[in-house]
Amino acid sequence: MATLSLSAQADQFFVGGRDFYDLMEQYNQVCTDICKKPFYHTVVYRDGQTSALLTNNDLTALKKIMIQQSNIWADTILEGDYHAEGNTRLDEVVAIFKSAKLVGYKITYSERAWDIGSCDYDYEDESEDKFAGCTEGRISERSFVNTDFKTYFRDDNAMAEFFD
Repeated sequence: MATLSLSAQADQFFVGGRDFYDLMEQYNQVCTDICKKPFYHTVVYRDGQTSALLTNNDLTALKKIMIQQSNIWADTILEGDYHAEGNTRLDEVVAIFKSAKLVGYKITYSERAWDIGSCDYDYEDESEDKFAGCTEGRISERSFVNTDFKTYFRDDNAMAEFFD
């Protein structure tokens, strides 16, 4: 029996979205820390610091997408041994260029979280110390975003994962 979740939807493809997906696959193949031509990338946002290459409007749009993408965690990683606080933080934005043309962004976002499988977690406990003894860390994920902000999808190489 198949089930459908109406609570969260990740990834959105608009006109040309499949072409953008293919382009980001090419990027992933030739760029890790150092890119090979025709691609290159540069950090345009990290720890609250924004470069001149990223406008305030672009940053606002990326933060909205980040929230939409992290909402899917309720149907994925948070169904397991993890609990998140619900305050998603934009950690980094990387601008991706191909032959000197901006073609997209790679965004990394995270939430404070606890591994409730590592402790005696009581689901009925409403107290502030309910996570005492649980391993604390962050759930982190990356997504690619087209420059029109209409197409975005999670990076298959960096899906939601807990780090302590």
